[in-house]
Amino acid sequence: MGNRFLQAVPFLHNEKKGDNGVRNWHDGVFFGLHFDIHANAADQHLGRDVTVDHLLEQFQKIRPDFVQCDCKGHPGYASYPTKVGVPAPGIEKDALRVWREATKRLGIPLVMHFSGVWDQAAVERHPEWARVPSERERASGEARREVSTCPLSPYTDYMIAQMLELVREYDVDGFWVDGENWATRPCYCERCTQRFCAETGAQTAPMGEDEPHWDEWLAFTRKLFVEHVKTYADTVHAAKPTCTICSNWMYTIRQPDAIAAPVDYLSGDFAWIWSLDSALLESRFMANRGLKWDLMAWGFTSDGPMDRWEFKSAQALCQEAAVVMSMGGAFMVYDTPNRTGNLIAWHMDELAEVARFCRARQAYSQDTVSHPQALVLHAPEHYYKAMGADFFSGGHGKNAVAGAVHALMDNHISVDIMNPTDAVAHLGEYPLVVVPEQEGLPEDVVARLRTYAENGGRLLVSGAATKAFEEILGVKAQKDLPDSVFYVRKGQETTAVAGPRIQVEPVSARVLLACQNSRDTDAFAENTDIAFATVNDCGKGRVMGLYADAFTYYHKGHYPRLRAVLGQCFAAMEAQGLLSVEAPAYLYITPREKDGKLLVHLFNLASENPLSPERPIVESVPQVGPVRVACPLAKEPRSVSLVPSFAPVDWTYANGMLRVRVERVHIHEILVVE
Repeated sequence: MGNRFLQAVPFLHNEKKGDNGVRNWHDGVFFGLHFDIHANAADQHLGRDVTVDHLLEQFQKIRPDFVQCDCKGHPGYASYPTKVGVPAPGIEKDALRVWREATKRLGIPLVMHFSGVWDQAAVERHPEWARVPSERERASGEARREVSTCPLSPYTDYMIAQMLELVREYDVDGFWVDGENWATRPCYCERCTQRFCAETGAQTAPMGEDEPHWDEWLAFTRKLFVEHVKTYADTVHAAKPTCTICSNWMYTIRQPDAIAAPVDYLSGDFAWIWSLDSALLESRFMANRGLKWDLMAWGFTSDGPMDRWEFKSAQALCQEAAVVMSMGGAFMVYDTPNRTGNLIAWHMDELAEVARFCRARQAYSQDTVSHPQALVLHAPEHYYKAMGADFFSGGHGKNAVAGAVHALMDNHISVDIMNPTDAVAHLGEYPLVVVPEQEGLPEDVVARLRTYAENGGRLLVSGAATKAFEEILGVKAQKDLPDSVFYVRKGQETTAVAGPRIQVEPVSARVLLACQNSRDTDAFAENTDIAFATVNDCGKGRVMGLYADAFTYYHKGHYPRLRAVLGQCFAAMEAQGLLSVEAPAYLYITPREKDGKLLVHLFNLASENPLSPERPIVESVPQVGPVRVACPLAKEPRSVSLVPSFAPVDWTYANGMLRVRVERVHIHEILVVE
């Protein structure tokens, strides 16, 4: 790439990083605030009403560890008077200068909300920088007015020039780069197609999975995105090493690759509605990536369209915070200022309540590590194959993983999620490992999982993934059965499962659960030709196969009878070391460790008011109890307490088992076992 955009920004001297073992300022934060406005061409009076005193007054209510503010959103217009980018025409006051002064007075980092790949203004002024859709997209009508940029265009240099301007002129402490991986799709411009052909030997760039080199083309596009992030991260770090780089949603569930770009931490913002699902899934993957991380809750929601905002209740935001804190992450809340720059005071009052909730739990949440229970595998090979050209969107390719996580958590089994690269180093730490409908696993990963089971582990495999494990499952696949609805018995009742199945012949395995076409339990025979679940002893361990897309189906409806059937399967694994809980399914448990203590997080995902697309806001959370927890421990603890309520708990210890009764859990309580 050329460097003509960099010429407007003078060289910035290097700064030496501290040698106190802290990687960057983000390593020590716990609660933050995010504000953006996505300035556009129609804005007027931008920044007019914001003052240092106003920001200080509002921030002192909350005392955040860091704040993120607007500088350039998806429309591509800067909300500050840039000399190298496109300033919004409605700037009346340099609000960014005010934010920098206020945060310096408070002694906290200031991070830029900066839209990366998605930059509408840049594309309008430089159409040659735009991502080029395929001819097939144009012919089908799928092509839209393009707002994303080509990874091999001069846009990355243009973006870097603006970032360096912000470092030089405002001494910013970090960039939270938005509109990045999820805005990336294959670009069919001449630059991209020629480089692809040169690297792979292909004659042309394919337009669909029906054409040769499709998987290579998608992998090439993903590689170009990583190169884009690495280029601007390296440049900013060279200019100011203490300035952090985070690309929104990079290396999360949406991008489960080994970490290659020099990002300083991981982050993502939940969907504005039904946020708990993404909070649960992402936190359990991000916590195992080897970098510090945070997750951002939207402080507002709507009945669907993203233009009718309604601020969430404090209890709803505390619920989302509890999911994040239970995994040791930092929590951030997103709000939008008025277009004139001032913050909404009553919103800040409510966020102060959320901040107090988080601070009361900080000592028992921050810097914790996993107390391993169940490990769910999230394989890039499966995910990217399922997602196609939408590879970073976080869509249906993760549904089996999500269903497995929910099924385990609904049965009070805590979960960590890892990709195979991370998982193979930790398999022996987990009493139970689940491979949920993951196809295309590398042979070495399959071998490591087989060894895990033979050495005493408990391995549960479902769907098409079972074909790679036939030998240790003790079955022989006979044929694939067509997509259909079938039924599995649960006591004197049945539960439906829909989707494809595999008919297997048990060799050494025993059939735990069978399936057939009737909903009527009277029609079930003791034996059937079609197994739903088999169990087989393997060396010192045990392996279970589920011969259907059971977790994908569970994700669709979370049906209670299917939850119970899957709970029966988990119990049949007889995994040693799992905590058990007597409580409703919506009371989740997560054991963590810190400073020699076992910290058992209990968090309540219920809503006192019914939720539906027409009722999207949690108004209040009901208390649940009594809750009974049984925890295997090698020796009797010195004390067991409940924080932060410090309500009394009854506990006993006998025969290697700690049993605790908690009378009530509202949103989030933590059992501290010393």
